[in-house]
Amino acid sequence: MIAIFLFYMLEAYAALPQIGVHMLFKALLELVFSLRNTSIEVHEWNQSDVRRPRLANGSTLGMVSTKHRDLSFSGCQLAHAVVKADYLDTRNLTMPGIGFLFQASGIIDFDSCPLELKRGAGQALNDFSLTGMTGRVGQGLAILYAHRMDLRFAAHLKSYVCSLPAGSVGAAHKNESMADFLFSNAHETVLIEAKGSFTLRENAPSEIKKVLKKALEKQVDPWMRYLRPAPSNGYVIYSCLRDGVSEPSAMFVVDPEGENTELSDLPMGVEQVMRENYAAWLRAMGLVESAERLLRPEVSQPVEYSFLIARVGNREFAFLDRYLGIGSYQGWWIEPCLGLDVDVLLAISSVVRSSQESLQDLLANFPDPSEASPAYVSIFPDGSIFGLIVCDELHPVRILL
Repeated sequence: MIAIFLFYMLEAYAALPQIGVHMLFKALLELVFSLRNTSIEVHEWNQSDVRRPRLANGSTLGMVSTKHRDLSFSGCQLAHAVVKADYLDTRNLTMPGIGFLFQASGIIDFDSCPLELKRGAGQALNDFSLTGMTGRVGQGLAILYAHRMDLRFAAHLKSYVCSLPAGSVGAAHKNESMADFLFSNAHETVLIEAKGSFTLRENAPSEIKKVLKKALEKQVDPWMRYLRPAPSNGYVIYSCLRDGVSEPSAMFVVDPEGENTELSDLPMGVEQVMRENYAAWLRAMGLVESAERLLRPEVSQPVEYSFLIARVGNREFAFLDRYLGIGSYQGWWIEPCLGLDVDVLLAISSVVRSSQESLQDLLANFPDPSEASPAYVSIFPDGSIFGLIVCDELHPVRILL
């Protein structure tokens, strides 16, 4: 299997400059080989301690927070989460996902458990050109933590607010600081601001509190009041990756509860979050115009696309047919792919074709497909799939999107 994978990856990227082939191939390979789960510690802070002017002298982490079970995940799942976060942010889609893969294999040790930076990576990350890496890993880990809370869908708040028409009530807030994501399940929304660090080497309560408090007061609290319906919670998630020399890598969480308020002036409910979530993954799959139609159906008429259907685990997934009419296929098909559960794609098609349909209704009983992810593959609760797809039978289907 490994030999076949090597052949396909080299063939796929043979047209790139040799150094680009080597870097991308090495990054993808190290992620794919990270089959066993890794993990990161989770500490939930007391909201009252985060909001204090200062902590009491001699405060320890155990005095201001509660340790929960570790967050477990694979390298493929983290890559999936980072790619998703990249495409949720519509403000900069230059080399999203791929840039992370270029850098991650040289910085993060995906084979270690708990998750660690590679020795010496912290020194390399003093270079300003690599500081964006910390934020991207922080966002990816926040998405994985949200899944553990049964929050399947995510919208990038800044991208949504900036897309609103000039003069609208919501657009008046576009220059304000705000949380990264608005997540949802089928019934409620939750704000999450993600922070990341590769340089905080120890669990210093005062330093951690400083980051949590600033994010809570500047990026979460105001938007708990602005959004309608009011989010049920507003989390700050601060992920600190370390090289294992001192403290283990850890995630610090604070979650003040939301409250209903008459000041809410920006409508953004579950349906909008779901549309933003799937529009991001359609962009990742190369269906940019379909993503736009999902968010604004009036912009253009649906277009018929050809997809290849493959069974992965006990579910069927659709992948854009880049080979233009391959037809039914039998025999081993091995390729790194991004796709969607067929039921999800059909629901999106229905919504794009009819203003009377909603994703919230059509996917109300959609089962969580992520529980049986095979090796080399990450399947998220929203039905998106990322990884090395291995199957022996494909069927074509054409879908309007």
